Amino acid sequence: MPIKPKKMPTILPPKDDFVFKMLFGEKRNIHLLKEFLRAVLHLGASELKTVSLENTHLKAEYLKDKLNILDVKAELSNGKIIDIEIQVEPFPEMRSRVTYYESKLITEQIGEGCNYSELKPAISIIIVNYPLITESKKCHTRFRMLETEEGFLFNDLQEINVLDLTKIATEKDTDLLNWLQFLKSEKEADFMALAAKNPIIKQAYDTLKVISADKNARYMYESRLKGERDQYAREHAAEARGEARGETRSKISIARTMRIKGIPSAVIAEITNLSGAEIEAL
Repeated sequence: MPIKPKKMPTILPPKDDFVFKMLFGEKRNIHLLKEFLRAVLHLGASELKTVSLENTHLKAEYLKDKLNILDVKAELSNGKIIDIEIQVEPFPEMRSRVTYYESKLITEQIGEGCNYSELKPAISIIIVNYPLITESKKCHTRFRMLETEEGFLFNDLQEINVLDLTKIATEKDTDLLNWLQFLKSEKEADFMALAAKNPIIKQAYDTLKVISADKNARYMYESRLKGERDQYAREHAAEARGEARGETRSKISIARTMRIKGIPSAVIAEITNLSGAEIEAL
């Protein structure tokens, strides 16, 4: 069943990947990214002293193709690579895809003449709005490469964090909970309530309002919605054609059985709505 596209809102939703990238993936908003990373990964001030962003430019093809990945990629003071992706709708083989891109964060560091000792830890943060980790009731699940019985690390080069917006009621960390509630919010009243009790969230909400009021941002977001609507229309039409073909095949099967049993063509036509020519052709 195709997923219906979203409507154009007054305040753009921060859980949309395009809006999320504008909110956390621009240099002018680096302070918001630092606070978000601190809440998710419990990083110290020294690690967050300098945070540099990569791939900050929103390419036109990303806006047209919903299958493209809009992520926020950053490097910390100690060289750790962080990649953040938000995925609202279920994606086929998401776990395998996450593993693949996590591996790329490692392999991309190796160039000609580089030494393995120069590799820096790669950390993925995947935010989903559907149950991706069904084995756990936790909102924040954290994965590393561990020895299966004694639980010690093979090394610290890979880490995957999954944040599930459908399970935020189970989150006990207040700072992280505030961010997740912010990302999940859609109504202005909810944003204002969160902003009133947390100064960092207020900064994020103020930034979101600026983004939402920007004509260029709204145009790009609307372009994304148009792409989703077009895709929905194509999928819906294909589904309808498939149902129609299935219904026709079913009628033909019934008519063929009735013909074998010697039932008159007029009776078959009345029951199946097939034409006399279609019935005689069986």
